[in-house]
Amino acid sequence: MDPRLAELLQKTSLYGTLAKYYEHINPRWHMYFYELHFNYEKQLVEHYWMLRERNPNMDNE
Repeated sequence: MDPRLAELLQKTSLYGTLAKYYEHINPRWHMYFYELHFNYEKQLVEHYWMLRERNPNMDNE
């Protein structure tokens, strides 16, 4: 797996989990982690499609 893709997957998952955890406990922390999650998720999708353009068969490898 592409190292940058792996890093983005890990951070997206971590911040999504933390955002969900704080959703009903602390709205400020929820929004803080949700914004991080959302930003990494956008980067993840952009990076995935960039890799996919370079190698259309990457999902079949």
